[in-house]
Amino acid sequence: MNTACATGSLLQGKVAVVTGAARGIGLAVAQAYAAQGASVVLTDIAKDSVEGSAATFQDPEKVLAVVHDVTSRTQTQDALSRTLERFGRVDCVVVNAGILELKRVVDLEIASWKQVLDVNLTGAFLTAQTFARQLISQGAGGRIIFTSSLFGLRGGVENGAYSASKFGVIGLMQCLAAELAAHGILVNAVCPGQVESQMIRGLFRERAVARGQSEQALEAEFLRRIPLGHLVTPGDLAGTYVYLASDLSRYTTGQSLTVDGGWQLY
Repeated sequence: MNTACATGSLLQGKVAVVTGAARGIGLAVAQAYAAQGASVVLTDIAKDSVEGSAATFQDPEKVLAVVHDVTSRTQTQDALSRTLERFGRVDCVVVNAGILELKRVVDLEIASWKQVLDVNLTGAFLTAQTFARQLISQGAGGRIIFTSSLFGLRGGVENGAYSASKFGVIGLMQCLAAELAAHGILVNAVCPGQVESQMIRGLFRERAVARGQSEQALEAEFLRRIPLGHLVTPGDLAGTYVYLASDLSRYTTGQSLTVDGGWQLY
């Protein structure tokens, strides 16, 4: 078993909503929350995927799948309404849904730029605003946790749109942390490093071809920049989200927690 999903009671009785939860980081976080006793709402734009992922949870009474386009205020409000209908309240929202476009700034089409900003930043705003209003009305505090990125703290080649959106997420998080503190709502962000995923495997293949070298050689070169020597898995990241959702973090707000295996040390 992934240790990040070890069973416990850190989130017993809590209700958590995780966007972009059909796979990857979002799914790993939802699984970790459920293992710690929470009821979880998985939202994602991919209907079959999110419903299939929700069906793998052990207790069907404590999980709900919602089809949700984060760029739509109507669908975001519907995700909240369905959460309240099923569980009566919300305690934590993980603002995780996002997309990536890898192109140099000089080659980036305006349509791609707008799409990345719309999903990653405007979608984060709509989700956080909608659920923050609910948390305020409940009057019992709560948690909002954003997924930013290592590239929300520093730029990088071919990351113009993505990096701009994730820098924006950090700014949004800090503003909300200041505004919501009086309501007992803690707001933080997780900044993952290089995540083991289909996307990065595809990147290795593309760049290996472009450079005329093997994927293995390119990956080895890439991993030398990470002191821990390997990519971070979604399960590796999930424990940080559990910490931020639990009472262990009750004096932590406005922070960007980097989980990158030491990448930024070089």
